[in-house]
Amino acid sequence: MPHGQQYGAPAPQPPAKTPFYKKKWFIALAVIVVLGMFANMTNGGTADTDSTASGASDTPAADAAADAPPADNAVAPVEDAAPAETNPGIGVPADDGDFSFVVSGVDCSLTRIGNEYFGTEAQGQFCVVDVAVTNIGDSAQSFFGDNAKLFNAQGQEFSADTEAAIYLEDSASIYEEINPGNTLNSKVVFDVPAGTTPTTVELHDSAFSGGVTVSLQ
Repeated sequence: MPHGQQYGAPAPQPPAKTPFYKKKWFIALAVIVVLGMFANMTNGGTADTDSTASGASDTPAADAAADAPPADNAVAPVEDAAPAETNPGIGVPADDGDFSFVVSGVDCSLTRIGNEYFGTEAQGQFCVVDVAVTNIGDSAQSFFGDNAKLFNAQGQEFSADTEAAIYLEDSASIYEEINPGNTLNSKVVFDVPAGTTPTTVELHDSAFSGGVTVSLQ
């Protein structure tokens, strides 16, 4: 046996040490750290994105608010109301259809019309409207005083009294035919409550016409 050689099996060698970076606990720790860093990066990017989106959303609204014209709280001036239409008055021609009427006045002082033998008593008082009727059309037209209407300030409407007109001299309001260009001087009678003050009279060239209103005051 060579010199120095020991008898028996060779002595076992100690196991080689594993580097710490290859150990399981280090690998697990590294993975945790990497995941944490990635999560932080992700959250930071989301926050920046949200902040940018919010800024992009708010900026146009702010610009629009800045560019919007100031609210006008001033009250708009009230325009002057158009003057109310006025009716023609006494002595002023008022036309309806083929007739032109000129009212010369109204008398409400009578309570009886007629003579000592023939006549009629008013239920209240008689109002007699003097009116000149001119045919401004191209053909003959019949005038009926019964188509006229009388009104007071309260808007009450009174019809013509045909019976009283029969007893009134020169009434010419029951029925008269007027040729073109001719004028009829007529008196239309109304029986109204005592104390009534008429304000307007509505005259017609026929029962179906729109009529024209004449002021009596």
